[in-house]
Amino acid sequence: MLKKIILLLAFTCGSLLAQTPRSLEVRTLCFGYSNRIKDVTLAGDPEGKAVIDCKLKRYLESKQQPLTVLDNQILIGEPGDAGFNTWATVPIEKGLQEVLLVFFPLDNAKKPYQVMAFDDSSKNFPLASFQIANMSNRSLRLIVGEKPIEIKAGGRRLIKEFNNMKKNGQVSYYAYYQDGEDWKRLSSGFWDVVPRKRSLQIAFGNPKTKTVQMRSYEDGLPIVKALQKQQSEAQ
Repeated sequence: MLKKIILLLAFTCGSLLAQTPRSLEVRTLCFGYSNRIKDVTLAGDPEGKAVIDCKLKRYLESKQQPLTVLDNQILIGEPGDAGFNTWATVPIEKGLQEVLLVFFPLDNAKKPYQVMAFDDSSKNFPLASFQIANMSNRSLRLIVGEKPIEIKAGGRRLIKEFNNMKKNGQVSYYAYYQDGEDWKRLSSGFWDVVPRKRSLQIAFGNPKTKTVQMRSYEDGLPIVKALQKQQSEAQ
């Protein structure tokens, strides 16, 4: 009997800890539109009491919004009469305080997007760095400044140091994706390593065209937040 009581108390305490409110700073990015759905709602609880209404955009805005979450997850869907109608649940790692939610289009009417959470903090995604995310189901091979890099499907890599960088801050790159036993050219050119910006590079397997696409997003969020903090402290 005593053992059952201890187990019950442990389960109750665990449930209470899981429901501890947690504050996040959140923003979104849409890799591509699905079924013309451009408006979504983010919720931090199943009842939809803490929500953010978002208009999905295909570029990075230098703006975050506060969201209180329970149980280390963000629910995505729309409010309904019987509660929040969820079509996607995104787990958020413990300790993560700034979150970028990236929406990838799916050919699915009930679940229009696959949603992935990225660490949006300047500590883990600093200025003058490149974060490469392979959200496709193929392996990637890159040559960045003559340095070879391989990223498996679903993997990510942060690059903060660059070989053979030019005086103007440019570094050459070549990107390939695996197609059976062959490697096909995805893209190539030069990346601009800018001290006041950071760059997010995303490879994604388009479900409609069955091809791999790679897109680049420049971001100056850390600078914007630093300026906002200075202005706030000066007032």
